[in-house]
Formats: sequence, C-alpha cells, structure tokens
Amino acid sequence: MAEYAKEEKGGSDKKQIIEDTREALKDCIDAEAPERAKMLDDLRFCTLDQWPTEIRRAREDVNQEGGPRPCLTIDKINQYIVQVVNDMRQGKPGINVRPQDDTADIETAKILKGLVRNIEDQSNADIAYASAGENAAKMGLGFFRITTEYAQDDSFDQEIFIRPLPNTFSVYLGPHIMPDGSDAKRGFVVETMPVEKFKSEYPGKKWAPDDFSGLGGNHDYWRTTETITVVEHYYIERVEYELYFLEDGTTISKKDYEGWPDVAGQRPAMTRSRRAFREQLKYCKLTGIEVLDERELPGKYIPIVEVIGRESNIEGKRCLWGLVRPAKDSLRMYNYFASAITEKMGLAPKSPWVAAAGQIEGFEQQWKDSNRKNFAVLPYKPIDVNGNALPAPQRVGPTPIEAALIQQMQVIEHDVQTSLGMFKAATGESESQQSGRAILALQRESDTGTYHFGANLGVSIRQAGRIIVDLIPHYYDTKRIVRIIGEDGEVKT
Repeated sequence: MAEYAKEEKGGSDKKQIIEDTREALKDCIDAEAPERAKMLDDLRFCTLDQWPTEIRRAREDVNQEGGPRPCLTIDKINQYIVQVVNDMRQGKPGINVRPQDDTADIETAKILKGLVRNIEDQSNADIAYASAGENAAKMGLGFFRITTEYAQDDSFDQEIFIRPLPNTFSVYLGPHIMPDGSDAKRGFVVETMPVEKFKSEYPGKKWAPDDFSGLGGNHDYWRTTETITVVEHYYIERVEYELYFLEDGTTISKKDYEGWPDVAGQRPAMTRSRRAFREQLKYCKLTGIEVLDERELPGKYIPIVEVIGRESNIEGKRCLWGLVRPAKDSLRMYNYFASAITEKMGLAPKSPWVAAAGQIEGFEQQWKDSNRKNFAVLPYKPIDVNGNALPAPQRVGPTPIEAALIQQMQVIEHDVQTSLGMFKAATGESESQQSGRAILALQRESDTGTYHFGANLGVSIRQAGRIIVDLIPHYYDTKRIVRIIGEDGEVKT
C-alpha cells in the first residue's frame, strides 16, 4: 500500500486494497509463523497434550513386544496458570482517566472516567481482560479489541465496547515495538466460517469455488471445500496535505482555506505554507477476492490491544513465551518417570503363590481366590507327585520400587517450580517445619516472579483507555442521555 495518499484523491481502488491486504497479511503470517508454532505447542501442552506424537505412538503401539506401555500425563502446570490468572482477576484492573496538563478540565475528566467505567461495565470488560491475560500467561500472547455497535436496531447512535479475542492465532498486528501494540500501523482479525454461514451473512457475495481459482497457491488459505476465510483489516494511511499559516496566527489546510464560507467574513491572508501529514484510520472486511465492507474510521490507533507475557528480542526477531515453555522439559520428564513407575508396578507380581506340581490339586479355586477372599484354612498336599515331602506353598512379595525413582520425581517437581518462579507456598501448600514468616516470604517471592504478567495486562488496559478516550468525542457527539458510573459504583446520567 502506498505510504502517502493525496487528500484530493477520492474513492478507493478495491482491487488494490485486496492485493495489499493479501500481501500484508501473508507478510505477518510468514514473519510470526515460527514463534506461533511454539505458542501452539505451549497451548496444547497446558491442555494436557504433553507427549510428543511420535513417542506416544511408539509407547501405545499394541503390536510392540510386550504390548502397549503406560503414557501418563500428570497435570502439574495448570495450578500455577490458574494462580497467576486469578491474581489478575482479583486485582480488578480497569481504566483510569485523569487530566494531564494545565489546559485539561477536571470535571470533563471525571465525566470521561464515569463514561469509561460504564463502557467497561456494559462490555463485561473483565472477560476480555482475563481472556487476553490467560493467553499471555499460557503462551505469551493475547488480544482484545475496541469496537462499536449501534445502541439499538432502529438508532444511528453508536456505543463503544471492549470485546474479547479468545483465539490468539486469528489476530495479527503489523510490525511494532511497544508491548501493547500501540505503535502498530495495521491489524488483522481472521475468521474462517462455513460456506453456508458466509452465504447467509453476506448474500450476493462471491462464494463459489471457481470464483477463488485465480488465487493460485493461496487458494487453500482463503477457500476450502467447506470454509471461506473473512479478514477484517485495520490500517493507518498517512495522508499528505498543504498546511497554511494565516496572518492572524491560525493554521488551516489548503482545502479548508479554499472552501472558506462567506458567512465567516473576509478570510485572513496566507503568509506561508508547508507540506504536512495526518494519519487516517481505515477499515475493510474482505475475502481473498472481494471487499465486503470498507470505510474510514475515527481515531488514531489500531483498535486491537495486545497483551504479552515474557518478551525477548534475538537478532531483530521478537520472541514471546508464557509460563509453560520454560517448564515443558521438566514436566515431560515428570510424566516419563510417573509412567516408568506405573509400568514397573504393573509388571510386578501381584503377590502370587509358588507351589510344587500337584501340591494344590483339588484345591485350585481356593488358592486362586486367596488374594480376594479371607479363608481360615488353605489346604495343600505335603507330598509332591514323586512322593517327596514338601513345605507349604510360599507367597512371593511384590518387587520393590527403587527409591531413586521417587526421589528423582521430587527433584523434577522442584525444577518445575524453579522454571516458573513459583513455589509451593504460592499455591497454598506449606511444610510443617516452615514458619509463617518463611511461608509469607516464599509467597512474596512467587508473586514477584510472576508480577510481569499482571503488569503487562495493566499496560495494555491503559492503551485501551487511550483508544476509548480518543473515540468518545467522535461517537458521543450528539445530544443524548448516557449512563456514567462513579468511583463508588453510583450510577448517574
């Protein structure tokens, strides 16, 4: 897409928009594909898919010698994820509005704050915040969005809402540095919908497979036998215009100066001019072949907010991760040792009896049931088949489990806690020999080790506040009664 657009140009080239959107989305997907593959594996891991596919297949193969082997998954990670996410929920994060300079009006700030609280309340914003924060805790990346909806079916008034984007893998932001995505210049929300649903929601739009045949290698992304991909594309276009400085000290665009209304009187003379730029937020919704909706939007930010977990930049590439990835190797080892112990116990003899041939002849059923029923007497023949005197049948004890296996599992669990920066005290566990002060110290250490998750969510919520305050004058621009909520929860209008 061209970096600059002349203000005088009208309309839009839909074909160019489609091509630019396809290209920009492909660039985002290609750039983030390696990291998102790791995130997807993290997400599967915390949903208890913790064994590599090839290892699970080999262990559970019924045709292998000895039959299938145990392949256990012990959930040791979700208790820590829930702890971090619930700490965020208990903190009840929200948007705060305050005046910043001597030209700001305190009363206006109070009204804006009350209006923003009402927007959060009407939107059930805590769901959007918690969903994005949980995704950031699990795999390092989450999103929510700011959108508008008509107040009523028969109204032109629009209201602002905060909505969740629970599927992280359906959202992309263009190149950016800030952890909340505030400096991104484009954003995408991708939805793959069944063909019948598409036909119902967009009647008259192209949906037939032949319509997508010109996409070549990208055909399968946009159209499969059962689905069509619909993309919402937000982008900021930098518009060039001529800026005039007038003799009365004011500035005005060339377009507005030339359109000076007669009722305003004599226009001041222009003393100097310069080339200037302004940013215009635009929106389009499209398939790979057709624009479904297109319009200019008010505001100066992409209305998609990013929430991150932990971040690092390696040779110019951005790496994100959450709680799961550092602990995965230790957790896999824990699963392996648990499976090994279970397998060893499963193969151990269940306290059977050893008797000479013919020694229990005639009493076989009683001896078979001896491990399940309490018999006062178990008769046997003291003479074997050769007429030799024999002692009574002997019970074989179970094979002992090596202490090293049990001890190693305790070491692994400590490794998991170290990887997460969270210890037993963080999840309510304590040891009898620990004092209350020691337990509190461990809890504070765990809170500090995971503090960045809540702090990053707070940074993102602050960006949501900037977006909303920027949009309010554009959408609440006519006389109407709106609800505001005070700090004490009192509702006013």
